[in-house]
Amino acid sequence: MNILIAPDKFKGSLSAHAVCTAIGEGIRVKWPEAKVRFHPLADGGDGTLEILGEHLDLRKVPCPTTDPLDRPMNGHYLLGKEAAFIEMATASGLVLLKDDERDPARTTTKGTGILLAHALRQPVEQVYLLIGGSATHDVGVGCAHALGFRFKDGRDRELPPIGANLGAIREIVPPVERPWPGKSIILLCDVENTLCGDNGAARVYATQKGADPTAVETLEAGTRSFGRLLETYASTPVLDLPGGGAAGGIAAGLVALLGANLQPGFKTIANLTGLEKDLDWADYVISGEGQLDGQSLQGKVVGGILNRCSDRQLPCALLVGNNALPAGHPIHPTLRSIESISSVAVNLDDAMRNAAAYLKKLAQRLDQN
Repeated sequence: MNILIAPDKFKGSLSAHAVCTAIGEGIRVKWPEAKVRFHPLADGGDGTLEILGEHLDLRKVPCPTTDPLDRPMNGHYLLGKEAAFIEMATASGLVLLKDDERDPARTTTKGTGILLAHALRQPVEQVYLLIGGSATHDVGVGCAHALGFRFKDGRDRELPPIGANLGAIREIVPPVERPWPGKSIILLCDVENTLCGDNGAARVYATQKGADPTAVETLEAGTRSFGRLLETYASTPVLDLPGGGAAGGIAAGLVALLGANLQPGFKTIANLTGLEKDLDWADYVISGEGQLDGQSLQGKVVGGILNRCSDRQLPCALLVGNNALPAGHPIHPTLRSIESISSVAVNLDDAMRNAAAYLKKLAQRLDQN
């Protein structure tokens, strides 16, 4: 029997590769004669760069940049023969800030733009920007600023590229020369949120980035104002663009300002890493992630794996940190079981600290039938 282990990371606990290793140890106890193959995955958010580095022939390129508060830091991206890969969280990630530093009105994606500008000078045709895990809500103005764009108010004054100034921007001044002729900028995104509204960037994500209710609505108003300006500037509808609200609206901003292409994260990562070939090899598939919920089935790793297994009539199982699917939630026809660490751990701290040991035990519960 050929068993493919293809999980996402367990955020805050185990990398996707560590999840593979733990499950693999349990499988080798359960079915010692089985052939086991690892295919760690990601959906385009934070952690994706590590996954791509495991699957593809890429080298790390150091690049000085700035963090979400515009402080100097050392960044990097990965470079191959045909493409470069940048993870937004490297320079603009929430993990780079202390709790009391979080403020999406004051943070900027300028650091991501510095990495992007450096990568665009490389001899490759495509630059992938993996958007997710951001501390920002500037609709990409910081990133664009690093590429030569300037943003002015109604009095012809240049504004700092931060979220607090979105509502004051009245003019977009592009660089004299586009610094990326002939290059494709591809944004990988794992959400469908639009730029504005109840399902938009500010109202869904700004709170976790440090905004209070008043700040959320201020960001919402500024985002809507700037979104209208973007549509006029680029003659491109971005206010209702699915995924445009990803990572503080950087997706919508870069589609309009840079002509970037927005692609589904998991599908693209699956194609880049050769997932289909491994699924063709497999007789049984095990996937999983830290928190299984309704969103897991919409563009995330677990949902993508389940859909592909269903298409192939390939039996599969999920090992997860916590199963938060609502009771009675539709189950894919080829899904054999869902096992969760939370069902056997003493508490959350125990589950997080001993996730690998629990995954090894849970893997031994699985059944082929």
